[in-house]
Amino acid sequence: MDSREAKEILGCYRRDLDDAAEPRLAEALELARQDPALARWLDEQTAVDEALREQFQRIPVPDDLRDKILARLRVNRRVDVRWRRPSLAAVAAGLAALAVVAGLWLANRRDSFDAYREEMAGIVSGEYEIEFKSDQFDEIRNYLAAHGSPSDYTLTPAMQEIEAEGVSVIDWRGRKVSLICLDAGDDKDLFLFVVPRAVVHGAPALQPPQLERIGAMATAAWSAGDKLYFLAGHGDEQFLRPYL
Repeated sequence: MDSREAKEILGCYRRDLDDAAEPRLAEALELARQDPALARWLDEQTAVDEALREQFQRIPVPDDLRDKILARLRVNRRVDVRWRRPSLAAVAAGLAALAVVAGLWLANRRDSFDAYREEMAGIVSGEYEIEFKSDQFDEIRNYLAAHGSPSDYTLTPAMQEIEAEGVSVIDWRGRKVSLICLDAGDDKDLFLFVVPRAVVHGAPALQPPQLERIGAMATAAWSAGDKLYFLAGHGDEQFLRPYL
């Protein structure tokens, strides 16, 4: 089981409600205990579930709601306005609070590091055509600067020793991400994504890099200064490590 499959299982998990001994769920929980990134994701998911559950529980339910619903089904007439108005107002208030919580959760989830990492890896997991082809790092930086994308990044010493292939500017949630493509030899490419760290919720701290396999891609992520770096390549961890 990998982290992607574990997230599919844990996405339906409700702490203190579901049977954690169920084999597939137990396996996913064990992986979360071993994987810090997956553990953070599960904590965030659980916190949102608890906040939503609390908001639902705060919505008042009239004691005679069941009888009134059944009465309305039996007799097709307007329910007494004096009963409807306060109940609907209370429900509306509860739903409004729920919408705020859900909105904050969706905003954070949409711009989360996990979402960023998976989407960037997905972009280059198959055949990818770069926008601007060049083996000159100065030309690559000039292209990025001209398109308003991060150009003041720092390559590791190992990356500086290999040949560049080109660059693309990617739009992610209205932010520009720089994608530098490098030739690692033997028909293997390295894809380095650079974005301001502040725009990705839950971005990793400074070194050491966080390594994780996403599908067929080996990936590593780290922060340096105000930039978030995400490196991906077709291969395993041993292939990626020399360039970190």
